[in-house]
Amino acid sequence: MRLHAENELIETEDIKIQCMIFQGDSLSPLLFCIFLIPLAEQLNRLNTGYEAHMMKTKISHLLYMDDLKLIAKSEEELSKTDTNS
Repeated sequence: MRLHAENELIETEDIKIQCMIFQGDSLSPLLFCIFLIPLAEQLNRLNTGYEAHMMKTKISHLLYMDDLKLIAKSEEELSKTDTNS
């Protein structure tokens, strides 16, 4: 697993998953949210996204349940999120 954190790359050995958590399991939503936290933080650091006329902050992504939407002003800016992963 790779994690970019504060200008450093943290890399672990391969993580072997020996059992699964099924979609209906009560832990499933919690674990899903926990795993999305590093991704959301990285997207916020890219300083890309849509800035509304009266807002000072940019919206780079929207999360709802198991759906992730990336938001960018242009296709070039959207590809920036891909190259920094």
